[in-house]
Amino acid sequence: MTRAPDLAEAVVAFRAWRVVDGALLSPYIPCRWDGPVMHAECYPANRALLFGRGWLDAPHVPPHPECRCGIYAYHRPGAQPYYGEFEWVEGIVTVWGRIESHRDGLRAEHARVCALGRRPGAAAAIALRLGVDLVETASLEEVADRYGAPLPASLVP
Repeated sequence: MTRAPDLAEAVVAFRAWRVVDGALLSPYIPCRWDGPVMHAECYPANRALLFGRGWLDAPHVPPHPECRCGIYAYHRPGAQPYYGEFEWVEGIVTVWGRIESHRDGLRAEHARVCALGRRPGAAAAIALRLGVDLVETASLEEVADRYGAPLPASLVP
């Protein structure tokens, strides 16, 4: 197994959340982001999703290469296939700890919301409550370097 080097600055990535009752929720699992920082866990309830396919049976430190656990984020902002039936907000996160890199994105052990994209709805109120920046959604990629650097290209498969 090849170990990636420790990185000297925060890794910047992008993600989107469902907005329900003025709160950020993960797109696929009932995980509410009550504060700006989230720590991943491989919850027992997640292992029941999809009849266990893709999830390891026993608890472990996320993300694990043989499991679907971890905090998901993307290398670039933009619409993802799960947009649709809910109000959504995109944003910038920094991630750290264990990171699983994939072609389109990554899964991380820890994440911090840095900024939310401005849009009609609850984004401004959520940004204020979380104490994070509110930026134009179209400029998420431009302002991301305020918070760190993307995962080095050499670490993206």
